[in-house]
Amino acid sequence: MVVAFTALFMGIAGSSYAVTQLPARSVGSKQLRRAAVRNANLAKNAVTGAKVKDGSLTGADVQAASLTGVASAVNATTATNATNATNATNATNATNAGHANASGGLDRIVYARQPGTVAAAPAPVPPETSSSITGGGSATCPAGTLVVGGGVGVDDNTHTSVVDSFPEPGGRAWTVRVDNNDTVSHTFTVVAVCVAAAAAG
Repeated sequence: MVVAFTALFMGIAGSSYAVTQLPARSVGSKQLRRAAVRNANLAKNAVTGAKVKDGSLTGADVQAASLTGVASAVNATTATNATNATNATNATNATNAGHANASGGLDRIVYARQPGTVAAAPAPVPPETSSSITGGGSATCPAGTLVVGGGVGVDDNTHTSVVDSFPEPGGRAWTVRVDNNDTVSHTFTVVAVCVAAAAAG
């Protein structure tokens, strides 16, 4: 009987030792109850990027205000192709941001004007019933700008008419030609519409 009680006592003592004194590295995932590990059990900075599953994080998991440059990009509609990113001043890597200053120039249009005169037409010689003469002029855009349009205004719509109105090659000026069938000279004004641009294409 003494031997039996002694064996029972030693058996119980041995079991208690095994439960409270676990050998190092002996507990694995099989010994953990589901959802047993909570946030409070994790050490600071315990979870690294290497432990996060690729593609598992969403916008709800990220605090946008903590990311440099992103807060402004949230409101940058179509920021991917922000060629005319006038409002994307805070977009660090805005596509074509190198041309942002030139894009800002579109806020201002310059009108270049150049007055001109078309000479009087020679007196008609019989059997001709009329004669005319053509004159022209150009309005040149300021440095750093290119012409995107133009036109001409005449002082007499009865005896003068526009023959040609076109941009010069290279986009630096707008040229017109005016016809006059009057025996006196008439004036006209060439207007070029210019905007800031680096080059003409």
